[in-house]
Amino acid sequence: MNHKWTAALFLTGVLLAGCGEKNDQAAYSAEDGESSRTGQETHGTAETGESNTARAPIEEAKNIPPEERTAILAALNQQIQSFNHKDLDGYMATISEHPKSFDYDEEKAYVQKVFQTFDAVMEPANITIIQFDQTAQTANVFMNMKSTSKDIKTGKEVSQTTRQMMVFQKEEGSWKQVSLFAME
Repeated sequence: MNHKWTAALFLTGVLLAGCGEKNDQAAYSAEDGESSRTGQETHGTAETGESNTARAPIEEAKNIPPEERTAILAALNQQIQSFNHKDLDGYMATISEHPKSFDYDEEKAYVQKVFQTFDAVMEPANITIIQFDQTAQTANVFMNMKSTSKDIKTGKEVSQTTRQMMVFQKEEGSWKQVSLFAME
């Protein structure tokens, strides 16, 4: 297996070339010791020796019109299903041609290479639209993404769960992904 692809594949959660900065908010998966809860973590001081970990739940934005919530989640579902079925055209139909955290053509080439090299599956959990801006027509969607990848040549399989935030923007009546931030 080409180690460059393995590292790239799992650092991005088998997802998109658009991973980047860490975000102050974080979702917790079952692997983190939380059943299905999401939260933000803050730590106490090291001087006391106590962790003083406080978790505030990640909550869905209250201002999302029901039809927009449905459309945003449908776009995310189309992206996941297209990826899992190696449908490059269906997958790219969910990506903005003017993304903010990655290059469209590089993303297409990267995902095509992943499809050729791996049998990869993404399984999102704890999907929450945490921010919705009606004026800017943007939505921030938080999730825990389990990615399982099997190298086609060697059969070696690896799974990883990452916390991610995808940013969607409404373009010409459809919701498209413009950014992705993956956190370790």
